[in-house]
Amino acid sequence: MATVPLALVGWLAVKVNADTLETTQRELQVVVLGDLARTIDDEFGDAEAGLDTIGRVLADKSLDPDARIALAEATVEARYSLDHAGIYTAEGELIDVISETGVDTSAVPEQLPDELMRAADPVRSTTGAVVESERAPRATIAVAIRPEGPDGPISGYIVSLVSTLGIQDRVAHLAEAHLAAGPDALFVVDRELRVIAHSDRGQALTMSSAADAGALDGINPEGLQPLIGRAGEYEGAAGTMVGTVIGLPDRPWAAVAQVPRAHAYASLEDMRKVVFGSVAAVMLLAGLFGVLAAQRLTAPLRALTEFAGELAKRRFDRRIEARSRDELGVLANAMSAAAAELEASEAQLAQEIEIRHDLGRYMPAEIVERVVKREQDMGLGGERREISVLFMDVVAFTPLTERLEPESIVELLNHLFTMSTEIVFRHQGTVDKFIGDSMMAFWGAPAPCPDHAERAVAAAEEILSWLEVANQNFRERYDCTVRLAIGINSGPCVVGNIGSDRRMEYTAIGDVVNVAARLEAIARPQQILVTERTRELAAAEFEFASVGGKQLAGRAAPVKLYEVRL
Repeated sequence: MATVPLALVGWLAVKVNADTLETTQRELQVVVLGDLARTIDDEFGDAEAGLDTIGRVLADKSLDPDARIALAEATVEARYSLDHAGIYTAEGELIDVISETGVDTSAVPEQLPDELMRAADPVRSTTGAVVESERAPRATIAVAIRPEGPDGPISGYIVSLVSTLGIQDRVAHLAEAHLAAGPDALFVVDRELRVIAHSDRGQALTMSSAADAGALDGINPEGLQPLIGRAGEYEGAAGTMVGTVIGLPDRPWAAVAQVPRAHAYASLEDMRKVVFGSVAAVMLLAGLFGVLAAQRLTAPLRALTEFAGELAKRRFDRRIEARSRDELGVLANAMSAAAAELEASEAQLAQEIEIRHDLGRYMPAEIVERVVKREQDMGLGGERREISVLFMDVVAFTPLTERLEPESIVELLNHLFTMSTEIVFRHQGTVDKFIGDSMMAFWGAPAPCPDHAERAVAAAEEILSWLEVANQNFRERYDCTVRLAIGINSGPCVVGNIGSDRRMEYTAIGDVVNVAARLEAIARPQQILVTERTRELAAAEFEFASVGGKQLAGRAAPVKLYEVRL
């Protein structure tokens, strides 16, 4: 029984290694080509930026001609990728050449090709033909001059033949560091499939054709996108190769990385010998050991497996009997002990959940959690906090109780308070108490809440919004419409345990609470009244309208009040 899975493991190990090796080789080539693409983009991006700067300087009519020429010459000197720049008219005729001292500009064309001018028309810059040069091929870079902006007419062109010497050096370095196998490990071709940079510098100088490379068979470099154009194995002049071709961003060129297949997968054959030899030896030993140990291990392992399945089904009241004193017996005892502990924990968790649920009906959830964890101070007294207090009352409740049955009144209030409580909790508030048809809630305790006023006003708005929808059900079921009056006040008060040692209540005491209750008493139906302090704290999130000063019971001076604009 052991030989079949072991053989399968060995075969899978070799297959996984082959797939991994193939993927790694291709990923390596993609990384190398990506590095090369960034180098080309940096080299020619610097040249394009320099030519664009020259074009802007020459088109700047605020400068005198001598200053323009001086700035253009300084730009050529400053750019490492530029040693000259040809200035052309809108018709492509050469006006002048700005160059560094000693630079041969004889290759600069007197007339730009129509194809190059058409390519530069819709874009900022374009790459033209690549020409041979003494040290390395040079690529034509043309930038259109548009004095009136990117969408304006072209007044001329700035053109330079940019050397690929820096790209050649990077190709040689990458090929030696990562693809040191074969003479054609890494190279770049132009739109005519001529080599313009090669790991062999001599081929780049002659710009020889690479059309016979298998990876380039049928490829048009101008149609390649800056993604993988081709990756895999193919037949070339040097035999079977593992290669990758990508198109270069903004250039009608392609970059190719390739290594001989035998070199790329050389380690695979060695691994096959090691893996299959090891698997064969292990298979022989496993077969001998399996015959001797199968009977001894099967029975207790089956029992342990069945017991683990019972535990997975949360049947923690089951136990397993240890019939041996070896490791399996120790494991059986440990699993039985774990089942007993899990059974006790389940019962304790169920009890705590039930206690939390029951206590949550009488006090805030935060206090319940702290009481269960024995973190809440159960002594009488409190601490001074700045909070926001909300009072909500059903308007014209007495006539409603005269018209409806008591059971309907209780059912309606339970529905109203249930949804109001959920909304308060959603805005991280604490429901303090229910007094008949009224509810008191506050924010800022027991957990500090810097935006307590904003949360209180938001909860009040959401309660009134919900009530508009709920009234449709109330009208159908109870033939009545519920209207609420809400008052909110913010300020310092004492929050804590109030009452006696036998019966206490977590609540808020202070003038802030009294004022909030009086605001609810004078508020109109569906109106939210707040004090000056609440408005100051919530002004950034809500709009308020002043209702003037109101004389409240127990207050010597009028209190300035505001209405929340819904």
